[in-house]
Amino acid sequence: MPKPATDAETFRCLLRRPVDDPAVQALIRVAPEGLERVDWTGFIRLQRHGVAVMFKTAPWVTGEEGETLHVEAIHLYGPGYEGLPGFAGTLPAGLEFGAGEAPIRAALGDIRNEGGGSFSRMLRRTVPRWISFDLGPDILHLQFSSTGGLELVTIYVPLPGV
Repeated sequence: MPKPATDAETFRCLLRRPVDDPAVQALIRVAPEGLERVDWTGFIRLQRHGVAVMFKTAPWVTGEEGETLHVEAIHLYGPGYEGLPGFAGTLPAGLEFGAGEAPIRAALGDIRNEGGGSFSRMLRRTVPRWISFDLGPDILHLQFSSTGGLELVTIYVPLPGV
């Protein structure tokens, strides 16, 4: 069985590709449960590698009509996140799991958006702190643990026209 890529940029190159793209199909074949689809979304989990790939139908990714799934987001999990071994590859922009928010902001500059870090009565828990940055045409979303270290990196496609 082939191994998934070991760097975030290789995964990022899959963004916006349709589910029938050969590189996307190769990744689906590596996923133990294959592609799981629910309505207009889909996902594959590569838990041993600390990676999940999210799909949405064309209007949500490319702005075009159709029901074909396209790669919309790549999630890279830090070691121990949800009990997973974590992504051992190279993260974008020289990031490292466990890094604090202040040095990341200093290195990456202006943020796109931020949130979390407060208690949600609806969820009955503290929502993790997060910040996001523009990464070319994509968005780099960084989530921090309760102790302040980077624990989850997501690279995703913004909604068309937004």
